[in-house]
Amino acid sequence: MDTHEIFNDSYARCQRNKSFFLIFYRHFWQKDQRFEDLFKNVDMEQQIRMLKLSISMIMLASSSDQAREGIRRFGKIHGREGIGVQPNDFEAWLDSLIEAVSICDPKYNDEIALAWRQCFKQGIAIMKEECQ
Repeated sequence: MDTHEIFNDSYARCQRNKSFFLIFYRHFWQKDQRFEDLFKNVDMEQQIRMLKLSISMIMLASSSDQAREGIRRFGKIHGREGIGVQPNDFEAWLDSLIEAVSICDPKYNDEIALAWRQCFKQGIAIMKEECQ
């Protein structure tokens, strides 16, 4: 099984848990109070739709010019001139996402965690670069 297949299977299992995305946000907000503050007065249903889109785009970064361009736009929107996200915040974001995966994917193991990190590696690098 290749990395993208492992990721896709895991993501499908995670999405069967209706609380997957809320679990992610709870873990993310616990990392730093300013993360929680960024989401005050945010429509969380809309935010979860955006997160789903972001996950798809970041995962496709290694194979799609269109996805990479979208990630660049997201990086600029999230950076200093926009929301104020710092490059290292993306590590906390990814760690929180994998923590949610560990809770919601009943088959979670080290290989699955590595697949998620590998699939997000290029997209996260672009986001970090663009948000500076």
